[in-house]
Amino acid sequence: MPRRSRAAPSDDESSTPPTPSSPNAMNQRRLEIWFEGHEDRIQTFLIEINRKQIIIPKVIRMSWLRAENFGNLEQHLKTQKLKTFLELSGKVYPDLVKVFYANLKFSNGILKSSVKGVEMEITRQT
Repeated sequence: MPRRSRAAPSDDESSTPPTPSSPNAMNQRRLEIWFEGHEDRIQTFLIEINRKQIIIPKVIRMSWLRAENFGNLEQHLKTQKLKTFLELSGKVYPDLVKVFYANLKFSNGILKSSVKGVEMEITRQT
């Protein structure tokens, strides 16, 4: 079967910069709430962050590890303090994860962000 070739983009197509997500995809009012009205952050979100895909986390069931004779792995995960983290489950809100990253700043060894007016700090202790 012959291969189809894609038509070369016209001059208009190749020189046009990417556009932000359409207003239909993301309600403007919701963005204003998430970003507390900071228009510059909203634009950064629409142009840069919103295109990125958030991967839904995978969860490990320790009972499965024991049933499959991976009990030793469970102890290693406990030792490395990863067991609880890998067992976390719950709802994930990809848009809010993106808002968190869009607002993320690093200063004096502390990560700071805010989502919907809630300030968060991540330090070595947390």
